Amino acid sequence: MGYNNLKKEIYVNNYANNSEIYRGELKNNILSIIIDYEIIIKISLIVFLILLYYFNVFTSDNEIFSSSTKLYIGFLLFIIIYIINASSIITLLKLLVLVIFLIIILGIIYFNIEKLQFIILFYYSFNYQLEKIYNNTSANYSEVIFSFIYISIISILSIVLYWDNIYTDSKKLSKCGTLINIIEDNNKKKNPFVYNIIIMNNDLINTSTSHYVLKIIYDFIKNKTTVDFGTDNGTYEDGVVSFKKPDYASLLKTNRENLKQINKELDKIKEMPDSSDKTEKERNKKIEMVSIEGKIKELEKLRDNSIKDSAFFYLNLKTMKSEKIENIDPDIINTETYKYLLVDEYNKKIPYDKTSKELIKFTKNYSNNEFYNMNVINDIIYAKNNRNKLLI
Repeated sequence: MGYNNLKKEIYVNNYANNSEIYRGELKNNILSIIIDYEIIIKISLIVFLILLYYFNVFTSDNEIFSSSTKLYIGFLLFIIIYIINASSIITLLKLLVLVIFLIIILGIIYFNIEKLQFIILFYYSFNYQLEKIYNNTSANYSEVIFSFIYISIISILSIVLYWDNIYTDSKKLSKCGTLINIIEDNNKKKNPFVYNIIIMNNDLINTSTSHYVLKIIYDFIKNKTTVDFGTDNGTYEDGVVSFKKPDYASLLKTNRENLKQINKELDKIKEMPDSSDKTEKERNKKIEMVSIEGKIKELEKLRDNSIKDSAFFYLNLKTMKSEKIENIDPDIINTETYKYLLVDEYNKKIPYDKTSKELIKFTKNYSNNEFYNMNVINDIIYAKNNRNKLLI
């Protein structure tokens, strides 16, 4: 009985987990499709609204749509088109929900309009005043223009003061704004919260983004950092300074093998009968041995100093600790000769957003200082973990 209950519990848990994964994948797929067709959706919506206004309001002979009413609706249409163009598709979907709610409220008011006579009185009173101004030939148009200018100035001042107040308050919530921007920027990407940064030599003839020195992939979804060494291995023949540090290990190995060979040759010379030729050969081998021993000591000293000196650091998202690449000199690779670029999974350049710029700045500075400020990393991680809470 206990075994059956355990099987049932495991099945339920697996089903729940699979359902959650499926819902997450479905949500991401839908978002990806919507974002891909964002421009088409916006243009179609704008064209639909313009045609709707033209055929149902502008060319209408209905008495309801007077010249002033058409002007109001046209101005409102202009504002709506501006909002559609300036907003992301996710924001528009949220506004659509709000518009549907407002339409329902207006529908309720419309069907109960007889009970709300004051709305009708206000509308016709205001409309009559405007028609009286424009239709009365004896009206002082300079006064009308002055009134409109005065109202415009007051409106502009009010907007400036309002946004100044909003800006003052938003400074206190700047961290929240940063997190929301990170989420909105990633909602537009096919692979959200994955950043590919390459380092390439900009002075080479081959400046293809596929010919890079190093590629660092920050995958905040899987919490891991991947480092890929590119086809640019730092071997240049045109005088360009290489980012690679000398391979002291290989040089030491070669010199030590040469030293062993000389010792073997010296042993063979010692076995030879005494002669002036033997003495000369023995002396030359000893001189050669001393020279190689001096090179070995110098290389060991350079190697030790190189280890003590800076290496190229990068952040491992899994351990949240620094790891280093010892054969890359960060002082050279952070010069103007080398550039840090944001690319996609196919090594093609993609547009930068504020988060990407900050992450590139972090990668460049962190490579030479493993104690560099990690604010941008923490912000991206927090935004990823709370993206469903911050955006309602």
